[in-house]
Amino acid sequence: MERIGAVQAAHFRRNGFFLMANPLSAGTMSEVDIRQRAVEKAWEETIFPQRFNRSACQFLMLGELLLREVERPEFLALARQLLGCEEVHVGACGLGDAAKIIAADGRSRHQVHWHADGGPQVAQVALRTVLDAHANGNGPLRVLPGSQCRGGEEMAEEFKQLELATGAHDSEPTLSFARHPHEVEVHLNPRWTLVWNPSTWHATGKKTATGPRRAMSWNYFPAGGRRRDSEAVKYIFDGQWQDWSPARQNLWGLI
Repeated sequence: MERIGAVQAAHFRRNGFFLMANPLSAGTMSEVDIRQRAVEKAWEETIFPQRFNRSACQFLMLGELLLREVERPEFLALARQLLGCEEVHVGACGLGDAAKIIAADGRSRHQVHWHADGGPQVAQVALRTVLDAHANGNGPLRVLPGSQCRGGEEMAEEFKQLELATGAHDSEPTLSFARHPHEVEVHLNPRWTLVWNPSTWHATGKKTATGPRRAMSWNYFPAGGRRRDSEAVKYIFDGQWQDWSPARQNLWGLI
């Protein structure tokens, strides 16, 4: 993977994302596919501590395969370049089929509402790669370019007004799904990786297609940033992480 250029970096900072060829090898993608299918049943049947993000637990259950990918020097260099800092750590990760996760309003998550995983003050960069094509009826990601620079209250009101304008509500909606005139629908397939800032407001299209909608992602943060999944790392790798090098423990937000 080559170092990205200044134009790509500027596009990321202005719009909150860019696409690049999937840097994971075909062999790695095949192994991730096989292992994900192998651990999914055990993951579904496991009762994890309530404070854990379940998709992070599934990611971590694949073990060293994904740990080594996240730790690749070229990925760390990319994160440092985009974040403009010398030290980064992994603050969040996830793997699996979003359709298997329950939405905030209790429905099966056939469509994800507009939201942001952070705000203008949250510096982060995530790599998102899909195992199944996210296009047409398979819930493609929808992003609003530049929204990572705008306040949460302002954005929530903007989406609520667009939702009300559909005429589908008798009272104020708590979740918004309506199209934004400036949104970009990202049709992602395994040939490409989305490099983005999840503080950019995003939603998904409706999932009407049969079959899985799997993806994997991980987020890098600068020193002092979010450490959402550090306790899940300790839980999944209990008896192992204690023997990791200080550098590896620091990278995974454990120290």
